[in-house]
Amino acid sequence: MNKLNCSRCESAFYTAAKTSHMPCPNCGFTIKSDECDRRVQNRQTTQKFCDILKGEVKVPAKTVDISETGMGIKMMGYLPFDQNETVNIFIQELDMEKRAQIVWTKKYYGISRAGLRFCKF
Repeated sequence: MNKLNCSRCESAFYTAAKTSHMPCPNCGFTIKSDECDRRVQNRQTTQKFCDILKGEVKVPAKTVDISETGMGIKMMGYLPFDQNETVNIFIQELDMEKRAQIVWTKKYYGISRAGLRFCKF
């Protein structure tokens, strides 16, 4: 058995798998031991309701984490946006409104996850 530590929630868990490309059983973060973390800023794990908007399409989601340069989101069902699309994000509880580019999307057992990078303009 191999003991792994999640780089996001810092929980430890055990696996018999030889590679560590798997979601953390505690927070769902995909652990990839052979890739460096592209978002180097500290991430604040926070679960807030947010709206992802593109044109007339408004999708309710929940934040997973937020840093200075981006955020992770999750939602039940299918995320109707594709990688590299630009969307508007609104988090009422944090009084935050930003534009962001969708960097990646994944689906786990009916839950969609996405990583978004905030636009600088």
